[in-house]
Amino acid sequence: MILPRSGLALTVFCLLGAAAQAAPQPSAPQDEKNYMAIIEAAREEYSAAKGIDGRKNARMSLQIAMHRFMGLTHAAHDWVGVYKGGKRLDSGDRSVQVEIAPGVSIVTWDNRFFDMQSGTLIKPYSAIGHILDDLAIGDTVVFSADMIGAVVTNDDDMIRRPQIVGRFSAIKKAE
Repeated sequence: MILPRSGLALTVFCLLGAAAQAAPQPSAPQDEKNYMAIIEAAREEYSAAKGIDGRKNARMSLQIAMHRFMGLTHAAHDWVGVYKGGKRLDSGDRSVQVEIAPGVSIVTWDNRFFDMQSGTLIKPYSAIGHILDDLAIGDTVVFSADMIGAVVTNDDDMIRRPQIVGRFSAIKKAE
């Protein structure tokens, strides 16, 4: 079959696009999958709730399940996510957001006031600071972090769009 030039170009373009989409992505470790399963169970409970108390109970159940699952360390090792960026403060320190599943992010604080006690902001001269310079929004990353809390908002956000505050110890672009 002979294709007109535009058809041939479209075919080649489609094949290249399919090859790019088929590029292997790192698999999330089992503990990250288990973490997400807890969030999904809470989302189902929240959706099925018949009122404010039911939704509040779903959030509290999520928090209890997370603490039981993570134990005392709350450490994530070599988890996989998508780099969503961050912001650079006047001091040069940077915030980070990594999405591990739709609507679920591991983040640093994005201002000095909230970060005073936890030290999550990335220093510009640190090894991670230099790695962030080479990342683009949408890059798949592998990271390790100590998860020290959550951004406290309303029940809806805490279940459907949780932001877990983390102190990143490593981050790199996935190969």
